[in-house]
Amino acid sequence: MTVHTAQFHTEWAKANKKAALVGVLLWPIIASLFSFLFNAGVLLSTALFFGVPALYLSYVCRKHIAKAALFSLLVTVPVATIVDYVMEHTRGWWLPSSVFGSFRLFGYVTIEQYIWLFLYIYLVVMFYEAFLEAPHKAGDQRHPRLKWLFVALAAPLGVFFAVLAANHSLLAIDYFYLKFGILMIAAPVVFLVFRLPALVGRILKAGVYFFFLSLIYEITALALRQWEFPAESQFIGMMNIFGVRFPFEEFFFWILLGAVAALAYYEFFDDDRR
Repeated sequence: MTVHTAQFHTEWAKANKKAALVGVLLWPIIASLFSFLFNAGVLLSTALFFGVPALYLSYVCRKHIAKAALFSLLVTVPVATIVDYVMEHTRGWWLPSSVFGSFRLFGYVTIEQYIWLFLYIYLVVMFYEAFLEAPHKAGDQRHPRLKWLFVALAAPLGVFFAVLAANHSLLAIDYFYLKFGILMIAAPVVFLVFRLPALVGRILKAGVYFFFLSLIYEITALALRQWEFPAESQFIGMMNIFGVRFPFEEFFFWILLGAVAALAYYEFFDDDRR
């Protein structure tokens, strides 16, 4: 009786996992349709594309909520602050409107950027844990390397504040997206391939899904004019897909490599590297 019960629960769990995966895979198309239907702004589209599946995966994978949320928060605050400030300052990208009105931190950074980046990273981690990660051993929830991620991200944030106070014009960094992308996105992916090759297959599967999601989100957002890229001179090239125009850097560093890089950081600093 015990064996049959255990087998039933295992089969039920597999069926539920498959149903959850199908739902998550189809959701970007549904989120795009709702965004067009409601003529959504940045915050609503962010909630549809990332918030809804994040809530759902939090329900089906509750044991990873705290770890995923902490990791996402540690990354979001410094990265969103620095990247959005420089990109908005140089007009590399621009959010024309915000539900928070004219309020922007330090004159440039919108609150939507923090919400978007947190939900994006959180969803990447929860998707990985729910569908692709190997089972954790007892005690694997404690990862002291996370403090080094905090140090690594707090240091550039401190430099940012110092420069902002001394001479904010120094933060008008040309080709910032390219420089940031090479150093903070492409480099960790290369590290992953050469130092943690056993994880590449699983992480690339997540990358395929988030390529699909991110491309649909980008096209939807640009079609609805949720953001724009005014200073094309800040990029090495522009692309045109389905009638919307955006930088090569956006395609390569975020749409193609964004989730892979996020999981490279996650595995190295906050997971078991297995």
